[in-house]
Amino acid sequence: MLSLPLLSGLVMVFSAPIYLHAVVKLHAIVAAERPEWVDRRGSLSVFYTGLPRLSDPNVSFAVISLAFSSRWRELKSRSAAKYVGRIRVLLPMNLAIFSGIVVAAAVIAP
Repeated sequence: MLSLPLLSGLVMVFSAPIYLHAVVKLHAIVAAERPEWVDRRGSLSVFYTGLPRLSDPNVSFAVISLAFSSRWRELKSRSAAKYVGRIRVLLPMNLAIFSGIVVAAAVIAP
């Protein structure tokens, strides 16, 4: 039988790429339909020049906040609902699993 930490780690290994794929795809949809929603630049965005726009934390946060708001319904793409649903489920699940792993590591470690 698998132990709980091993099972949690396996769930994280398989769900994190699915979550990241959903964020990237939703960003592509939003950038194509409503670029003003993800066109954000912060004071430290100068460090992200030359990298993909999604690597800027301001843009990533805009995509994630869009997924948890009701504005995503204004998008015309049918795939948007699928990716928003994945983000809404996988982000809290991964956060809870990661927090549990950190707490378990802190409790088990001497």
